[in-house]
Amino acid sequence: MIFCLPCLALLIYFCIAGIFVPRYRNYIKEGWRCFWDKLRGKLCSVSFDNRMRIALSMWLARRGFVRLGKFFHNERNFNLVLTITVIVFTAVSIYLFILMIKFLVAPPCAKEAGKCVFKI
Repeated sequence: MIFCLPCLALLIYFCIAGIFVPRYRNYIKEGWRCFWDKLRGKLCSVSFDNRMRIALSMWLARRGFVRLGKFFHNERNFNLVLTITVIVFTAVSIYLFILMIKFLVAPPCAKEAGKCVFKI
């Protein structure tokens, strides 16, 4: 498994959520510290990923999703899901960036046989 992608996923999530919800802003500093520690090959000194894993599993269990809460309570499953999320998020972001560049550089409509066709 890739060593620091789970903490990076949590850091990105809380950076976005911190814009709209002020109570998540203190998690950004802890997430950055955890990401930096894992990047250097250490364990998270603040155990940020463990706190988030437990908080997510408790949140799911309180809402009646007990089996899903047990699934995320396992550290290996939690890290795997976060790693897959970061990989998919990165691939989609790169693809959308390429499409945006093509849309800005290319004319928006190439008329072929009376139809407006946008070639990707």
